[in-house]
Amino acid sequence: MFTNLNLAIYFLYILALVNVVLIAAIYIIKMRNIKKQKIIDYFQQRFQDYLTYLHVNLEGKERLHVPPFKMNRVEQVALQERLNEMIDSFTGGASQKLLDLCEDLGFVHYHLDRLQSRSYRNKVDAAYHLGCMRVKEAVPALLQFLETHKYNSTLFVIARSISRCARDELDVRAMVSILMMHKKEFSDLLADIIKEATVDHAALFGEYLQANDPALVRLGLAGVKEYHDPKVSSVVYGLLDAQDTEIQRLAVRIYLKSAHFLPRNVVNKLIRHERVEIRLLTIQALTEWKHHTYLNEMKEALMDPDRRVMYASAVGLMELGQEGVVVLCGSALEMKGAGRGEAIQGIIEDEIKNLSTKLHDVEHLARYNAILYTYEKTFDENKRIYRIV
Repeated sequence: MFTNLNLAIYFLYILALVNVVLIAAIYIIKMRNIKKQKIIDYFQQRFQDYLTYLHVNLEGKERLHVPPFKMNRVEQVALQERLNEMIDSFTGGASQKLLDLCEDLGFVHYHLDRLQSRSYRNKVDAAYHLGCMRVKEAVPALLQFLETHKYNSTLFVIARSISRCARDELDVRAMVSILMMHKKEFSDLLADIIKEATVDHAALFGEYLQANDPALVRLGLAGVKEYHDPKVSSVVYGLLDAQDTEIQRLAVRIYLKSAHFLPRNVVNKLIRHERVEIRLLTIQALTEWKHHTYLNEMKEALMDPDRRVMYASAVGLMELGQEGVVVLCGSALEMKGAGRGEAIQGIIEDEIKNLSTKLHDVEHLARYNAILYTYEKTFDENKRIYRIV
């Protein structure tokens, strides 16, 4: 009993100590936030006129002047952060004037020196700020820092700074080569970082699309996936038969997204592809385009062994209006008794019931009448479904 009492007392002591530590930590965080807010308020008050001067003269031809008063280190840090925000907000001549101002303020020289520091924290902070200021002469040291850095989230902070500071495509390629040595999958993030560089992104990604390294090909695909240029589809077309399943999936998705019309032979190839995902992506793309040219291809997809593809094709045919609904109902009637016909008929009936709850909308009303009329005419059944006039 005595031992249990001692254990309980020790537990209370430990609990009390933990509470004290937590309270102290919360207090320290709160005091830091208060101090930070005071610095921001003080900066806003003292630098208000100077910031107004910067905004007014950004579009002028004259070089921006440094503040007409001395600044302590805290004020320099605050001004540096504000200039970083402004550099990201402006482009062209205005951005260049801010970069020149950073040079005149001594920020560039200061962070170049810090990049050679033995302190890891100082080097990372310097790398970040040099990237914000697009300091081209910092690239060699940044590449060296990147090469010796271990794989963690900070690695990409350094990489982004290199991309922002890059003098040409060679710097970007060097950065990519170093990151690829880690053999990790971060194509989307790296593509986003590359787009920070002032180089021809399309040409660079196009080069990676033709590389022998699958990792570089995936990077190229990640870089062009947001493009809607038909030229992209012609480049990606060669990857539709790639052995790497991920590359093939991305290539098909990008190809379908960037193209606005596909040759019949390509559509037939994709809707008969061995991979279900590729067939499904193709039907979804045809549905979005709403081209009556592909009616026969979508009708063929109703016979797909995968029910997801069949369902997507049925929905796509209904999206094509009266002509598509006629094909869909006719197909359901032809396949009736084989199981597939009943399934398609059920999809049509579900759509009719769904539209019947949205008849207050004119577009839904017209769609409801069109589908119901074709359905009743095809199956010649006396169902309790009525057209609304």
